[in-house]
Amino acid sequence: MKTKPILFLSLSLFGGVLASCSHSNEIQITGSVKNLAGGTIVYQKSIDGMFNSQAQDTLWLNADSTFSLTLPGNGYEQIRLFLWGKRYLGSFIAEGGKYRLQIDAAAAKSVSILEGKNEKNMEVSELMDELGKDVFDVLSRQGDKWNITRDTVASSVSRKLQDQVLALDEKMQGVDKDLYEKARQNARMQVMWAFQNQLFGIANRHSEATRQSWLKEWEKMMEFCQVNHPASTFSPAFHEVVYNNAGITYYIKGEPIDEDLKKNPYKLIFHYIEKNLTGQAQETAMALLFLMDANEEKYDPEILPLEERFRQMHPQSKWQPLIDKAIAKNKAFNQAEIPDYIHFPNVDKAKTLKEVTDLYKGKVIFMDIWATWCGPCRESFDHVKPLQEYAKKNDIVLLYLSIDRPDDDAKWRKMATHYDLMGEHVRAQEAFKKEIYDTFGNERGALSIPRCVIIGKDGKVKFAWAASPENMEELASQLAEASKEE
Repeated sequence: MKTKPILFLSLSLFGGVLASCSHSNEIQITGSVKNLAGGTIVYQKSIDGMFNSQAQDTLWLNADSTFSLTLPGNGYEQIRLFLWGKRYLGSFIAEGGKYRLQIDAAAAKSVSILEGKNEKNMEVSELMDELGKDVFDVLSRQGDKWNITRDTVASSVSRKLQDQVLALDEKMQGVDKDLYEKARQNARMQVMWAFQNQLFGIANRHSEATRQSWLKEWEKMMEFCQVNHPASTFSPAFHEVVYNNAGITYYIKGEPIDEDLKKNPYKLIFHYIEKNLTGQAQETAMALLFLMDANEEKYDPEILPLEERFRQMHPQSKWQPLIDKAIAKNKAFNQAEIPDYIHFPNVDKAKTLKEVTDLYKGKVIFMDIWATWCGPCRESFDHVKPLQEYAKKNDIVLLYLSIDRPDDDAKWRKMATHYDLMGEHVRAQEAFKKEIYDTFGNERGALSIPRCVIIGKDGKVKFAWAASPENMEELASQLAEASKEE
């Protein structure tokens, strides 16, 4: 399957393979799955103790719903499991050896470790898994174990979170130093993420005095959590914490920064990482920046010069093979030539959407309203080939209407080429963008995309909520019905 990010809150998560290791360190996982109901399980993992949050692999099942998975390992590694596109299932910490799991996709506690190498290590795994779920509940406002979401006093929130971590430190006594350090830092990254979430919400809604008190407490939390610790990279929350800290530093705290850096988030975050992190923490945070560009399909050309800087700073990086693949995707995206069957008609002077659709008067139009930043829109493009064939045979106009900003014009054109979107491509002008939201949005003017619309030969909307290309049978029926209209 084509890998896409599973979105939690602001950014995406997941891991892949960086380097091989000796046979003795292999992690051999077997098990079975029940109550999957046609879903797909994907997994993410750390490599050499560094968590790759920007890729994922499918857990392939046998006909009897059993599975066997062998992964490289170097010391302790973290494996996380998700029901694709739906929810987080659970995680566990593994060392080289054999593990047997039972996964119940419908259960609240979905992942059960039936056999493992060390019971104490498994206990630490369960503590870390429970903490991760509690933090996600806070981030998504689905729960609040520590009563912090309505607490506006920074010192109170930090104390509750630090107490939780210190209590976990006590419970994890008795494991070896390496696992203890990794679990300890994982816990600190998780609660730091929760604290940042509260800071972002309060900084924009309360007084300057309250804002400053939160910034002072944030600095204390930074000392407590030790983001720059090498073991912090073991945490799935590490990349979120680092990137959020960059935002707090430059946009909430207001630390001076060159205007050129402010214009590009990748440059800004890279600058923050270079200035504030060292060693493994710096290397991992920078690497994930390149992988995120490819994973989220942003393909920002501004990131390319940063890769050379990374090579100079970390010439022996184990991340480099994955970075090379990410950079290759970026270059391919930005260097692709637009084929002659992808058209960009000049609509700069258009004042209404009708002026655009009138260009194709007398023909049925399938209109796809989308934007380059819309993940579901991009996912839907995986299913356009049957639609393209149908349109060619039946003289249907494929009109892709982007609601991107003018600043994203170049990226919009490149993305149309990247996804091989045969047809007409128009970026909504400011003169009629409000008309689009008013016509196809809800009563509050909010527009949900991707949005498919079918316009008849007379220029009138025939299906305001047309089927998507993923449901080609229904879409073909609607297009056929629209074609019969006089």
